[in-house]
Amino acid sequence: MGRPPKGFALRVSDPALWIPNGDWHQYEAYIFGSLQRRFPEARVLPNAHLPGLKSGKMRQIDVLVERSLGEFDLKIAFDCKCYKRKVNVNDVERFLGMLDDIRVSKGVLVTTRGYSKTAYARAQREPRDVDLQILTPDRLSQYQYVGCAWLWRGPVMAIVEPPIGWLVDNQDTGKAGGCQFSMYPLGHTLESAKRWCPFLYGNIVLKTEEEPTMEAIAAMHERVTIERVPTAKFERLPSLFPVVDGQTPRSLFRVGHIDPSYGGPEYSLYLDNPKGVLLLVLLCPEGTAERYVPALKWIGGGAVLMHSDEEKPEKRNLSPTD
Repeated sequence: MGRPPKGFALRVSDPALWIPNGDWHQYEAYIFGSLQRRFPEARVLPNAHLPGLKSGKMRQIDVLVERSLGEFDLKIAFDCKCYKRKVNVNDVERFLGMLDDIRVSKGVLVTTRGYSKTAYARAQREPRDVDLQILTPDRLSQYQYVGCAWLWRGPVMAIVEPPIGWLVDNQDTGKAGGCQFSMYPLGHTLESAKRWCPFLYGNIVLKTEEEPTMEAIAAMHERVTIERVPTAKFERLPSLFPVVDGQTPRSLFRVGHIDPSYGGPEYSLYLDNPKGVLLLVLLCPEGTAERYVPALKWIGGGAVLMHSDEEKPEKRNLSPTD
């Protein structure tokens, strides 16, 4: 690896560091580069500084990701820990204190050695959205462990969190209209997950003149699939979320039996937004739906959808994974 980008500097000589200072430099630079690749439409800043509203001082952030979407201004602070020990509850408290001081609601604390049970419990009980993630240098180039999926399409943005024990994968599927992200249990590659375990992928699908509603988008996806696989069958299922009387449902849930080569049914969850929908598709081995459909409900229930009125929608949706 070459020299780290300008702006990176080791702040202190910490005895807890388990790798040489030169490698620490490269570790932060590696995180910076991975985030640049993952979020090409966002502004990714190494060694950023924001004013502390309570401390009255400038606070340093290892890597800051910024993206504006209309009236929304999203900031995600990444704090990198290359310790020879696990991150402990005091480390989490310091990170939370900094986030509160700079008024950033989303934070990711990354470490090569993991975290203690009390550190994890403290992060889970925090109202602010905080991830504790293990990022080892040998896996970081795949950027599978940076927590939530953050995706944009046109005027719509979504934040989707994986269940505990699952990871987010942004590896390109190599197909036109391929998924924007996938999720699957830790320990698997993208290919092994598709073959042997529950596998979830997601996309934002924009509304168009031809498909102006969530129902129209779902119907178009079914039609396109049946044209490709005439034996495919779809069944609408009861909503995973409560529907208030008199209000239009904000989600649509269905199961598809596409082809025996899939190894099991395909469960699709559509989440509505004025400008588009977030489509979450779960593929699970035959006979395991009772175990894994609750995971789809959990993922969908925690997903955040936002939109801007500043961009015009795309002209046409071409496929279920477009």
